[in-house]
Amino acid sequence: MNLQDAYYGLKFENAFLRARGDEFQTFFERLMGLAYKADFMACRPWGRQGDRKNDGFLKSERRLFQVYAPNEMEATKAIAKIKEDFEGARVHWGEHFDKWSFVHNATDGLPPHVQMLILDFEKANQDITLEPWGLEELRSIFRRLSPDDCALWFGIAPTERTKVQLGFKDIQVVLESLAGKATSPITAVRDVPSGKIEANDISETVASLIKNGMVKAPLVSAFFDSWHDETLGERLAVAFRSEYEHLRGTMHPNQIFSELQAWVGGGQRGTAEHEMAVLAVLAYYFERCDIFEEPRDPRR
Repeated sequence: MNLQDAYYGLKFENAFLRARGDEFQTFFERLMGLAYKADFMACRPWGRQGDRKNDGFLKSERRLFQVYAPNEMEATKAIAKIKEDFEGARVHWGEHFDKWSFVHNATDGLPPHVQMLILDFEKANQDITLEPWGLEELRSIFRRLSPDDCALWFGIAPTERTKVQLGFKDIQVVLESLAGKATSPITAVRDVPSGKIEANDISETVASLIKNGMVKAPLVSAFFDSWHDETLGERLAVAFRSEYEHLRGTMHPNQIFSELQAWVGGGQRGTAEHEMAVLAVLAYYFERCDIFEEPRDPRR
């Protein structure tokens, strides 16, 4: 996976995980609009008529969408929602669609009762293909987007060229902005143990970003060696550990990585060079074991 794809892939995944309710509807419409352009028709509620059980229509596939993204996926409510929306869709749009997709935000899959209902509906309506769409289905749509579309949505991403050209001054901007977050060092920093990436359940996308950042991590070390405050590196290590401890256990490691990106990047994010420098700093502290978990000793 190249650097640009990994950067945008993580941005997309976290946008999916953060979106709920109307935000998820907006997220879905933006994705489909960028991927399919005029082929996708968004449908907004209109007065008392509402949206008539239509959250979007893909003309070329005769596919109707219904979006459901509660804060918590509850089987009973989801079943009632599917029944109401599917039956309403058949009444209002039956002559226009052959495929019906239930788009949801359940990261660990739909409950078995919901899956059974969809299969029962499909068996009873053999002229219509019913499909649940979650993160992986939407991710496959996202991969259709051009780099320009991704940049329009998520900003400029670092590339291989950015990585090659990244210099000392780019690193300095990030570390100087972090200096105010530094605290007194309390423990020494150690080398990264083998298997740390695997031990943290980090996706291929995040692993790629870390590995790309490691290429430029020596610039971070060089900055600390030349900086007038020789304690800055260790004080930042303490700040990194504190921020990581604050996030640990509250979200998936991929999301933690994104939160740390935002924490390191500060208010100056936006250029490819700055984003690459952020990755270099994160990789430096990841490699030295200030953030994320160490692999367990198999002998224990």
